[in-house]
Amino acid sequence: MKAIEQIIAGYVLLKNRQALEELRDHRQRLLDGVQAYSVPGFKPSVVNDTLREEIELIEAALARFDGDA
Repeated sequence: MKAIEQIIAGYVLLKNRQALEELRDHRQRLLDGVQAYSVPGFKPSVVNDTLREEIELIEAALARFDGDA
């Protein structure tokens, strides 16, 4: 299990929706930043893929809160 999955699982266990939303927003800002800046010799595709995957995991956890309501 990846570290982000453990963090998400902890927030779900604690029913801390706000922390999940903040985590998602933070990951989105990171993704926006990586896409906005170009550095010679740096290929952001791995970082982009990782951040997108993490955002999807967080969104899935948030959907569980919506399903429980």
